[in-house]
Amino acid sequence: MQNLISPDEVVASAFAPLDHITPEQISPLTIAVAQERFIVPVLGEKMVAAMLAGSYSELVDEWVAPALALYTRVLMMPMLAMRAGAAGVVKAGNQYLDAATEIELRAARREALTRAATLLRKAVKTIEENAADYPEYNPAENIWNSCRTDGGVVL
Repeated sequence: MQNLISPDEVVASAFAPLDHITPEQISPLTIAVAQERFIVPVLGEKMVAAMLAGSYSELVDEWVAPALALYTRVLMMPMLAMRAGAAGVVKAGNQYLDAATEIELRAARREALTRAATLLRKAVKTIEENAADYPEYNPAENIWNSCRTDGGVVL
């Protein structure tokens, strides 16, 4: 699958320099999953295909790519603290670091999801305000038009 962004763009948009995350640590598969899970249900297959073909680069660069980077970060959060290997699944440890609590992890995840959704909502608003410029977009395919959540509750 082709992705709207690269691992380099995920690092630049979703991680701070002090996070010490490198593009090599970001799997293109994780980006693809984030794209399919969060972007395609909102923008639709045709619109994403047009973006992958190079259309709407300004919209992608300004709103969609940063949102996708944050969604990728959210999917990576559990993997950043744990590693799977010959010893099984282990948690990173260091005398100078403490692992985040479940509550802290949920709060960080929720914040990243909120920021990503805000960016994606801005992209949708831009598209819907200029519908003639984006013929591939079909608002009937946008899951947000048929389902809403607030605070994790489906309304």
